[in-house]
Amino acid sequence: MTSGESAHDNTPTEKATAERDAVHDSPIVRTGDVVQTEPAMDMNDTTTSEKIDGIVAQTRADHAADGHDRIIAVLKQRLDQAGIEMSDDEIVQLAKD
Repeated sequence: MTSGESAHDNTPTEKATAERDAVHDSPIVRTGDVVQTEPAMDMNDTTTSEKIDGIVAQTRADHAADGHDRIIAVLKQRLDQAGIEMSDDEIVQLAKD
């Protein structure tokens, strides 16, 4: 060992770790200041109609045993959360179909 080197410099584990980190370097992980809160690319552009169909199908599946009134209430909530405005009559009709 030469002067200035520690007993831990270039051990096989440290060398393997450095090589692995160099191969798998990720700017998001490394910088610590970048946080991805949304998909990098929105590959599934859905129409409002498709969103409504999905919300209705999921609500029916989740609350089929809870009755018609519960389905209406949950549809109102989920459509509101999705930013989709519909009249009460339209929501009642969706719950019936």
